[in-house]
Amino acid sequence: HPAAMLAGIGTGRSGWWMHEGGHVSITGNFKVDHRLQEFFFGVGSAMSASWWRVQHNKHHCAPQKLQHDVDLDTLPLVAFNSRIVEKAKKNKFIKFWIPLQNYLFGPVTCFFVATFWQIYLHPRHMNRAKRYNEMFCVALRYLLTFVIGKYLIGASIGAIIGFHFLSVAFGGSYIFTNFALSHTHLPVLDKDKHAHWTEYGADYTIDITPHWFTNWWMGYLNYQIEHHLFPCMPQYRFVKLAPRVRAFFKANGLKYDCRDYFAAMHDTFSNLKEVGEFVSAP
Repeated sequence: HPAAMLAGIGTGRSGWWMHEGGHVSITGNFKVDHRLQEFFFGVGSAMSASWWRVQHNKHHCAPQKLQHDVDLDTLPLVAFNSRIVEKAKKNKFIKFWIPLQNYLFGPVTCFFVATFWQIYLHPRHMNRAKRYNEMFCVALRYLLTFVIGKYLIGASIGAIIGFHFLSVAFGGSYIFTNFALSHTHLPVLDKDKHAHWTEYGADYTIDITPHWFTNWWMGYLNYQIEHHLFPCMPQYRFVKLAPRVRAFFKANGLKYDCRDYFAAMHDTFSNLKEVGEFVSAP
């Protein structure tokens, strides 16, 4: 449904804004930006900003490092690296699901993850941590959905619920797929190995070729190398920063990996397929 697709894109756009708020790169004031993040993530996505900050900060500390980067802890629904899944290959569900993940990731897995976050993981965290501001923002999201659907459009309760889940499917696919482009197909670092801050940006992150639409579509997070080097910098400023980073990398013998959007998409889904084939192999 076109309206659900637009609502899903809106959910994704709120995700970019909440990401910026979580990094304190909207106003530079922690309290203000965290309140803005709670609003954008709660009303826009019905999720918990504080839960996201804890997990995302771990990712930034050690991207692509085994048992440190929580973005690698994705089983049983998806596996981005064969090292993640090698000990679980005999699990019947994983043996069935992971070989299909390159087909399921966008339309199905992203929806399952987003829904699980909305109905269980994030409410549990908000309740345990007593995050009442976040609870209010999430409740406001559902209230607005109901009021707009019931009284402005005249939809039935079933249609409103169906619309909600359809928009979650579009929104989850939009934001999770775009996040996956910058890391998931890259090598992983052993849990007992170490890299310095700049190496994490150079070796375990890629940029997506800048273009006005790509910049908008990805919320300037196509400049992922710059984002990992300067995580608190407002994301739109990466446009001017990127040439300096590229020159610095070249002068110091570091790799500056920048790929076209659809090339990165191909690499991401090819990697999902390769890991799936690893699981299905005897």
